[in-house]
Amino acid sequence: MPLRTPLSLALLAAIHALPAAAAPGAADDLVKLPAVEVRAASRHAADASSPPETERGRLLVGKKATRIDLDKQPAVVQANYRQLLAQAPGLLVSEQPIPSHYNLNYRGLGDPHESEFVMVAVDGTPVHSDWFGYSTLYFSPPSEQIRRIDFLRGGSSLLYGPQPGPVIDLVRRGPRADAPFAGQARLLAGSDGLRAGYAEASGGSPGHGWFLSANRAESDGRRRNADATVEGVRGAWVWQPDAHGSWEFDLTGFRSNSGEPGRLTAAQYAEDPDQTVTPTNRVWIDRIDLSVAHQREVGSSSALSAKAFHWYQDRYSRRASPQAAGAPPPASTTFDRQQFRVSGLDARVLTEWGASHSLTWGTTLYHSDSPRSQARSTNLLADRGEDLRFRQERENRYGALFVENAFRIGEWTLVPALRQEWLEMSIEEPVKLASLQRPAIDRTFSRSETLLGFGATRTLGERWRVYGNASQGYRPMRYDDIGNPTAELGQGNEPDPARAENFELGIRGVPAAGWEIDVSLFRVDLDDKIEQQTLSPTDILRVNSGDARHQGLEFSVSRDLLAASDGGDQLIVFANGSLLDAEIVRSRTASLVGNTPAYAPERVFRAGLLWRTDEGRRVALTGAQVSEHFWQDNNLGTATLPATIEGVTLWDLAVEWPVGDRITLTGGVNNLTDEKYSNRIRGDGIEVAPRRQVHAGVTLAF
Repeated sequence: MPLRTPLSLALLAAIHALPAAAAPGAADDLVKLPAVEVRAASRHAADASSPPETERGRLLVGKKATRIDLDKQPAVVQANYRQLLAQAPGLLVSEQPIPSHYNLNYRGLGDPHESEFVMVAVDGTPVHSDWFGYSTLYFSPPSEQIRRIDFLRGGSSLLYGPQPGPVIDLVRRGPRADAPFAGQARLLAGSDGLRAGYAEASGGSPGHGWFLSANRAESDGRRRNADATVEGVRGAWVWQPDAHGSWEFDLTGFRSNSGEPGRLTAAQYAEDPDQTVTPTNRVWIDRIDLSVAHQREVGSSSALSAKAFHWYQDRYSRRASPQAAGAPPPASTTFDRQQFRVSGLDARVLTEWGASHSLTWGTTLYHSDSPRSQARSTNLLADRGEDLRFRQERENRYGALFVENAFRIGEWTLVPALRQEWLEMSIEEPVKLASLQRPAIDRTFSRSETLLGFGATRTLGERWRVYGNASQGYRPMRYDDIGNPTAELGQGNEPDPARAENFELGIRGVPAAGWEIDVSLFRVDLDDKIEQQTLSPTDILRVNSGDARHQGLEFSVSRDLLAASDGGDQLIVFANGSLLDAEIVRSRTASLVGNTPAYAPERVFRAGLLWRTDEGRRVALTGAQVSEHFWQDNNLGTATLPATIEGVTLWDLAVEWPVGDRITLTGGVNNLTDEKYSNRIRGDGIEVAPRRQVHAGVTLAF
């Protein structure tokens, strides 16, 4: 099992000291500095569902961006990303019924496995295990705490650093100065033995505010060894000593313990999708995050936004080979531990200058220390292995300088951007795999990257805005790309980063009261993709294999059917989606040219109905449709697996219904029509997705 630090034990013990459940109200927790926001603070009608032009030192104008207000729908259960992202067009959610694994991709860019091609942030800070080397996603805050999602497309790498895809920023509720005491507790039960609780409390006094939360969820799963437990705790404090500055302190703990029942062959899936082939496999995740943020006015026209952050994450797995029905168990199991100690600083200065222009500049500094070790044991249920196979010491050092300016000239806003990055990655191998003939790895790899971007928008009257963006991004090397611990690396192993050029042209607006429309054309050129090449039965190589072109149309449309009525009730009908044409245009493997890249479906559609009343009643009926798509670039199956992932349409229902001033009943059904499906296939089999799940609960406000 993972190592337990005294701090993590103390944090997670607090879970049992609070009431065990909750879904709090939605309040804007950001500390607003009065003088410096944006001179163009009056919002154009076309920007109703977009973030403000500047926020916390970031320029968001000139980039396609969507702000999703989760207060419009009932609280989502168990960080179900299919429901959380129902209003985010084009995102592919590749479902895996393990609560600490999140698999996303966008516009067909890369395997969605653990969201390596999409950057996910929490409160503006990316939370992948390691931004460089191992950019996997094993952590998400409790969905009850997420009050909005900012979905940033082209140009996001100029704000946050590398990745060819978009940024999904999960913004949580937090402390508010001068806020009165409030709290909520939520208890929930459901299918497959689900038992969950969430609790939070907050309050404040002049110049101060605090926030505490705890959550725990357990489920037995539909299959044997599909049980899971997730725990979390958070404490946050804000101090606003005067009207010109603020400090925010945040400490978060997270733990998960999940069984892995195993992926299936096509024959096994057809025979019985509920069977288990890896009855002893498990994965454990422990994580602690600490951040200190500061905002301060600098003179009459500038503001500083800075955040220092640190996290420790321990990923530990126990995995044995699949065991067919009636076959003897495997002879051994493998324990793999990867630890991540990450520290960083992001500092930005926003200056309003001239008649209406905005300049932002700053720096990001980042360091990670990530040891990895692997051991084996003949005891399939052991806590650790006795036979050490290899051990690596891995380290990243990164720095970036960036500058963007928004020139506002009449109806036009023009936004040039520049980001310069430096990355140094080191791998040392104190213990080498005994079967390898090569010497132990002891190398340092350095890279310097320059990213450029340009965005432009123009208002068309009072209701419409056209926008365009051209920007660069890249995907840095992973640790295994340059120092795979199980490969001979006979021809060396130092591929260049995969680079992306993003182009987008669109229009958004409000044709009439209650309507919102956003339509764009896009193209992404992904060059020098890094892929695995088999040299021999015992050796592989990571190489820059070729280029791919991804282009298409993305749209979203919504209408509030009650917009013309009195009061604040809403009945919103929405639909969004993407039509994608993706093709491999160059490859070392000639047979791949002309193929469709893996996980690049032609259609990703979503639609739904959201009803919300002033009295707190909320109902959401949301659906998602994904067309058939390939899971390998060769567009072929294997001896045991099909060539394609079948298309599927899924519907979810969620309800919140107050029955008094302090009590709210909650309930819902995931996979309403009980579809048997999988939207995830890997080389070792078909991932079995959840069938219909029902849940019900109660929320108490205090």
